[in-house]
Amino acid sequence: MNSTEIFYNNGQLNWDAINTISNIVLVAALVLITGWYVHEIRKQTRLTIKDRERTKVLEEVQEVLTPAIEHIKSEIDAIQNKKIFWHRYTSGSCGFDSGLRRLFYNKRYGSVSHLFAGTSSGALTDILGKFPNLNSMFSSHDFLIDELNRFYEEIEKEIKIPELEERLDELIKEFNKGKSDTYRLKGEPIANAFGFYGEYIINLEYTIRHIPGSIEPNIDFWEENQDELLKFRDTPRVIEISNQISEKLIKLKELDGKLLKKLSKIREEYRKEYNFINNEIEPFRGI
Repeated sequence: MNSTEIFYNNGQLNWDAINTISNIVLVAALVLITGWYVHEIRKQTRLTIKDRERTKVLEEVQEVLTPAIEHIKSEIDAIQNKKIFWHRYTSGSCGFDSGLRRLFYNKRYGSVSHLFAGTSSGALTDILGKFPNLNSMFSSHDFLIDELNRFYEEIEKEIKIPELEERLDELIKEFNKGKSDTYRLKGEPIANAFGFYGEYIINLEYTIRHIPGSIEPNIDFWEENQDELLKFRDTPRVIEISNQISEKLIKLKELDGKLLKKLSKIREEYRKEYNFINNEIEPFRGI
């Protein structure tokens, strides 16, 4: 039977056949339109979900990944270029005033700066949930920082002795003798010479430099007397602790290198998946 025989019956249009085929075509069209509509709805739903995901992931990048990357870079630089300064705060707590910093808050070192306030941050909680090994790496980092802090506390006990305090008083009097007020040692370096210069002696991982063109009697005094003052470090125990500090800094630098690689890889994968532009993921550095 050909198409003509289907549509014609004894020379007359076969309306039953025509209606049946029309219905089939309409149903097929409806199915196609419905399928297309469902596809578009699903597509829009996926885009909406993706957009919400993008917003959350951007928070992870801006609040966790980028700050951590910048901090780790800075920490590596501090280790390589002697920019680590340990400090005893007036509150009695102690920690690194520059160069090194804990990632998480710790009650014992409450006065010491830290990168993250804790796991209360939604972005931090999310990213640690996705990458559990980051949590262990962050904790290992802070453990090394705490060990280093304890070593510096031990050096402080060995160095801040009455003999140092007495010798500082003598050296300050000699330094100020005959100098005009501009070039005399005054203020905290005198009022708290024991603490001020005690920390200069403790912090061999920090290079003390003059600001070009400036008048800095406190640094003039240090440069003039550091050879004698550094002799207070020449004890077996301080030398032993200093070697341990050097070893821990090597370990910290190695861990920082691994952390930097891991964090940068996660951020780059996010950048590609969610089409982030550099202004979204890089820190603002000014004009």
